Amino acid sequence: MSRVESLARVALATTLLAAAVACSTAEGAPPTQDSPSPATTSAPSIAVTTSSSSTTSTSSTTTTTLPALYTGVLLDVVGAASRDAVPEGTPVSSAGGDESPLYGNGCHLSWSATVPKDGCEFGDTTSDVVVVVTGDSHATAWFSAFDEAGKANHWKIVTVDKSGCPTADVFVYSSIDPEHFDEPYTACNAWRKNALMYIALLQPDLVVFPMLSRRSVVGHSGADGLREWGEGLGRSLDAVSAPGTKLLVIGDTPKTKGDNVPNCVRRHLNDVTRCGNSRAKAVRDDRLSVLADAARQHHATFVDPSNWFCTDTFCPAVIGSLVVYRDEHHITDSFARYRAPQIADAIRFALADNP
Repeated sequence: MSRVESLARVALATTLLAAAVACSTAEGAPPTQDSPSPATTSAPSIAVTTSSSSTTSTSSTTTTTLPALYTGVLLDVVGAASRDAVPEGTPVSSAGGDESPLYGNGCHLSWSATVPKDGCEFGDTTSDVVVVVTGDSHATAWFSAFDEAGKANHWKIVTVDKSGCPTADVFVYSSIDPEHFDEPYTACNAWRKNALMYIALLQPDLVVFPMLSRRSVVGHSGADGLREWGEGLGRSLDAVSAPGTKLLVIGDTPKTKGDNVPNCVRRHLNDVTRCGNSRAKAVRDDRLSVLADAARQHHATFVDPSNWFCTDTFCPAVIGSLVVYRDEHHITDSFARYRAPQIADAIRFALADNP
């Protein structure tokens, strides 16, 4: 354990214990891709809407100039979009239970938690290069991609996450009780404050925010709610910003149709296109643009992962020989692991190019 981590944990024990008391009174190796991906290159701008050929993506609508990782549509996505039948050997029956290991090792915190869990270290745990990944269950779903990237590139991966709680400083509703979706998620606010403090104390080389912004904000709706997402993300980025610490924002994963994807795939083994979604419905360009703007304004790198999932027109439910989602919106752990090369590219780019 490094001296910095030791100091951070001592400070955490003192500071967060007091916060917890206050809050309690108040309330495996990645599979081989079925075809190689195009070369990843950097570009000075990113477009959140694209118009491209079948194998590469070119920008058609550019609204901001910012540090960004520019990737074309991946060849495995193009191949998946052209298939009707599920490839033989695809683990369809197990896809529903294919969740992040963080659920089983205690590092994905419950709805009631108000302080982060210390010691959730993965990747190359001996490395002095510390990459913190923080967010809600969508950040958790990406875990194995970060873990594999960390092992391969000698980065220590530290996870700081909690159920349903975005690290963007927005006040969202809790869905712990499916009968009451209008309950403000107060434990999330307390956890976020403590989590951002903990992350800052670690003095990491990079902090990664994998986002899910398709959530209602308490007291805000429509364009006002979307604006609050951008401002809230900016506040959280500022909270962990420091000399030597770089920042990376990864945009929302594309939406599904809203059905349980593994169940749909089981029903449509010979016509799996019925389980995918159109890009126009799956990719929220307005939200990606807000996140990209917030990243630019707060000195963070932004990555749009849409082309890791979708062609210009369609987002398949099965890519390679893997079901992409384990339910209505979380990616499977196997697919996360499969996308470790793309996550590694994003980390390398952020560490090298983020101002």
